[in-house]
Amino acid sequence: MLHDVSQAPNDNPMIVSAKRAVVFALYDGVQLLDFAGPAEAFATADAITPGGAYTITYLAKGEWAATSANAKVATAPIAMFKGDIDTLIVPGALGTPLFAALADAEWLSAMASLASRARRIVSVCSGSFVLGALGLLRKRRATTHWLGIDTMAEMYPETCLVRNALFVEDGAVWTSAGVTAGIDTAVALIARDLGPEAAFRVAHALVLPMMRSGDQTQVSHLLTFQRLAGPKLARLIPWIEARLCAPIATADMAQAMAMSERTLHRQCLDAFGMPPARLVAELRLARAAALLALPDASVKAVSAHCGFGDPAAFSRAFNKRFGYPPEYASRQPGLRSET
Repeated sequence: MLHDVSQAPNDNPMIVSAKRAVVFALYDGVQLLDFAGPAEAFATADAITPGGAYTITYLAKGEWAATSANAKVATAPIAMFKGDIDTLIVPGALGTPLFAALADAEWLSAMASLASRARRIVSVCSGSFVLGALGLLRKRRATTHWLGIDTMAEMYPETCLVRNALFVEDGAVWTSAGVTAGIDTAVALIARDLGPEAAFRVAHALVLPMMRSGDQTQVSHLLTFQRLAGPKLARLIPWIEARLCAPIATADMAQAMAMSERTLHRQCLDAFGMPPARLVAELRLARAAALLALPDASVKAVSAHCGFGDPAAFSRAFNKRFGYPPEYASRQPGLRSET
């Protein structure tokens, strides 16, 4: 049985009564970033908290786990670990290493023992397949990396898969889309444990561009535009993104790209299917949708941050683009993923 994870934030989020044990369950071929990113987030939270907040332990079958990046991680034998576990994290792997772990009855048995002692269990990327093999996702909402979502649906049909989310919480079980989404999940867990200010300090220390909520899409709106830009407009999207809070004229964009306004207009139509002004509006609204996903988001503040001088104009533009007003979006997180 998983322990109940309902927990209110500490009155003083920077003081904790005891360190929480974070345990990473590794296996040969595990993806390095799947566990290194979250581990760094928890280590940072521990460093900034007076008295500390977390201990981090790496477990595997033996004394080492080989990663996908040809690095070896020193581990303690999983079968010998007898300590308490606050958070058990299972990272993912690609293809053969993952299915080798799933076929290892001894390792899965040890994993089941660990899971039974954990207050909460987290998977990163295809680590969700391990949770599925342990029966922990039956009748639960969960997600995984978009590359594996169809395979997971076939292997674990009793899991209610959320196909386009960064991470999903269902009771004591958290699942994430993987890789950098594992860091987002770790920051969200830190916010739950220590409060939002501690999570912000961790995000700031790790130079994260923003604290993303779980219901944001796995496919980044910004990344899609960058992919479409091609070599001629490769610098345009980051140039716009850096200036979204200020007025942006087509003439300024053309000058920055060293081309005429007419040429820029034609290039934007060819690459994005829209003129430069529409491109700017799309990027403003994409950022607004992401910011509205954050706790205590203010429509007025988001409007100003995204370059809309008039909140009423922002509301009209947002409603036209997404089909619901920003005031509703800030209260309905499930809607914010469709950007």
